[in-house]
Amino acid sequence: MIRADVRGASGFGLIELMIALALGVILILGVTQIFIGAKHSFVVQQSASTMQENARFLLNRMARELRMVNMFGCLDLNRLPASVAASVPSAFAQPIAYSDGTLTILTAVPHAQRFSVASTRSASDFGARWLLITNCRTAEDLRIGTEDVPVRPGDVLIPIRQLEYSVQEHSVRARLNGSGNRETLIDGVVALNVSFGLSATVDEAHVSGAYVSAIDPTDFPRVRSVRLELQLSDNPDDPDAGDVRAATYSLVATLRNRTN
Repeated sequence: MIRADVRGASGFGLIELMIALALGVILILGVTQIFIGAKHSFVVQQSASTMQENARFLLNRMARELRMVNMFGCLDLNRLPASVAASVPSAFAQPIAYSDGTLTILTAVPHAQRFSVASTRSASDFGARWLLITNCRTAEDLRIGTEDVPVRPGDVLIPIRQLEYSVQEHSVRARLNGSGNRETLIDGVVALNVSFGLSATVDEAHVSGAYVSAIDPTDFPRVRSVRLELQLSDNPDDPDAGDVRAATYSLVATLRNRTN
């Protein structure tokens, strides 16, 4: 009689298979958890980096415009004859204004063209709202307009544009020359605060006292600098619930022709 010896037989039983499946599931869950954590860290780092880049872009842009306020090259609007000063637009009396959350800035558009023959030019030719034309020799020879302003040989053109910055729907938006749609510059904005550093008198060059959040046209001759404070979050509706802590960025822009 032949007996089969099965003592050496081996293989996977049901218990071993269940253990293997359980270990596989645990391993997959562990890898998935690591992947989710790594992805979340990447998203958080990306959000923080985007916030910093947005703040740098916006504050540098606004500061560049603010530093050029009230600079008209060879032209000094404060020393014009009364007959000529009467033709200057009233908006020029306050080239920096902040009202109802909108910052308005008047700046000259860089332009170096000189004319050798008589012609006419319009502010729209230079993306500006107003056009100042002078020969830089006599204050009486100043022409200001928007359309078809006469140009003589040797004249210098000073295009003036109006920029508006405001916060709408958690975005900083800009508009040029007081018309058209507002262009979105950055998103994720919790707040944009603007304050002004004033000197004690018109003749002093340095800021005296604390910054103020509002000015009127009579204060502008004493404005020496403008402080911008920008608060950003990846969840501007509820900054405390965001993945990234809300960050505040600030920058002080000094008016170049007002301080020593």
